[in-house]
Amino acid sequence: MPFNSAYITIRIGISQAYQTINAYCQNNTSAPDYGKCYNIVDGKAVFVQADTATYPVGSLPCEVDNKCERYTATAGVRVLNTLFNYSGKQAVVQYVYSRSHSNLPFTGNIGYWRGHIFPAFTTDFTANAYSWLFPAFNYENLPWPIYDPVGNWKAYYNPYTISVGRVFILRWQGSILTSVLYLTSFEEFNNNAWYLGDFSVVYAYESSPLAIIPLDYYRDYMPYQEVRNVFGYAVTGIDQPGWNADDIIRVLRELFPDRAWAVFDDRQYMLYLYNLTPDYVPEWLIDKLSPTAMKVLKAPSDALIARAWLDELSRRNIKIPAQTESL
Repeated sequence: MPFNSAYITIRIGISQAYQTINAYCQNNTSAPDYGKCYNIVDGKAVFVQADTATYPVGSLPCEVDNKCERYTATAGVRVLNTLFNYSGKQAVVQYVYSRSHSNLPFTGNIGYWRGHIFPAFTTDFTANAYSWLFPAFNYENLPWPIYDPVGNWKAYYNPYTISVGRVFILRWQGSILTSVLYLTSFEEFNNNAWYLGDFSVVYAYESSPLAIIPLDYYRDYMPYQEVRNVFGYAVTGIDQPGWNADDIIRVLRELFPDRAWAVFDDRQYMLYLYNLTPDYVPEWLIDKLSPTAMKVLKAPSDALIARAWLDELSRRNIKIPAQTESL
């Protein structure tokens, strides 16, 4: 059975393009710049401040600057994103890279990575506190960075410095079967906490017909059982495998008649377009799917509908060239 390779990158304030970057937030309540985040280059930092009486919603400088996502409730494990959810199908996670800047303390010689963003198979607090990438404490007296030959991961602690907080980096390569993958952070109910980072995962899934439509996981995907029955979800909006192209088209016609979408039939290598024409299909998507033909099921009634599909698809799959300077 052939497999498709998929790549997801999530940026929460910084990007892999910056090898080192002095990105941080100020969490010292006595500092004149309390609540401000610095050197945010892509996305937003996460800032947890539950005291809305002292710090009303929208009052933190990072909120005013649109540099942070403010949360007013603490969490044990915070789910930042659903990366994919393949009902009835499995994916093979093959590579993980995760870098975080945070003010939350690190505990032990590979213990709890508080404030570190990492992939998880579940949203359960206990399961995430002891992530599958950290099955046990590392008792060896090793200098950083630490490599674990059993788990095949490498971890870095403060490989470079930032003005406030600490830097955590994790790299792992292997093979793990799963049908769902979340991006989470282990906050352990800490308040006045902040973190930011960047994350990448490479995985594979069975070659299948694909629903190509960017969806909101909780608003567009989860409420519709018929959607979940015919294809899976991926934050990329592309790697959403189903069982039958005709079923995918039927459900998308019924539920999203006013949106633009595409369906790729991997048996005929046909790309079906709805509220789209071929000129809206980007070259990078053609390179990824390699269709031999395209068929317009419905021409766009409004160019803005087609443009919105293209812009959102590109945003979720953006590739940024390497930077020559670090902040």
